[in-house]
Amino acid sequence: MDFQYPTSVPLRTQAYTILKEAIISGTLAENKVIKERQVLEQFRISRTPFREALQSLETEGWVYTIPYKGAYVSPITDKDITDMYELRIILETAIARKIQSVHATSLNELGALVTLMELEIATNNDYRFMMLDRDFHLALYKLSGNSKLMTVGEQIGDSVRRIGGRILHLPSRKEEVIVEHRSIIDGLAGGDAVDAIVRHLEAGKRALTPVR
Repeated sequence: MDFQYPTSVPLRTQAYTILKEAIISGTLAENKVIKERQVLEQFRISRTPFREALQSLETEGWVYTIPYKGAYVSPITDKDITDMYELRIILETAIARKIQSVHATSLNELGALVTLMELEIATNNDYRFMMLDRDFHLALYKLSGNSKLMTVGEQIGDSVRRIGGRILHLPSRKEEVIVEHRSIIDGLAGGDAVDAIVRHLEAGKRALTPVR
């Protein structure tokens, strides 16, 4: 991961984003100690922004500390997975029910994202694939026209990427996601995407079972 920031972005924010993305991608592995010197050198960040970012990440539950030992990456638990998929089904099916009609432009935008995901399969870039998957689902939240729902979608998007990244190495799962996303688009075009969304999310949850 190589991030380029405008000079106006505070160093603390840069450090926070770099560390969180390292956790999401698995570069910083769960239940492993975050070694300050190694991280500072690897990601080219300064000590003070690093420590400030670490405090924010601990507050949000991304890391935990053990007195006299240091900071560790929080693991993903079975309950985390269950809770996340339950929340997504509640939110995304509610959005599908709320949407009465979807303009062709929006359907084309969703289709373009799926096409980009197809292209990423060839590159075997799981990180980029999950970024596009996040964009696809955030586009659904945007279609609701509800700014509060959009905010929630953005808030949970990073956790979704971290959980989802666990199953992309499984045979055919990426291809299945593509098919499921296209079914959602077809459902939106036909005025009812609830069943397609439920099938998609339940398939993701089932795929996680053997890799927990």
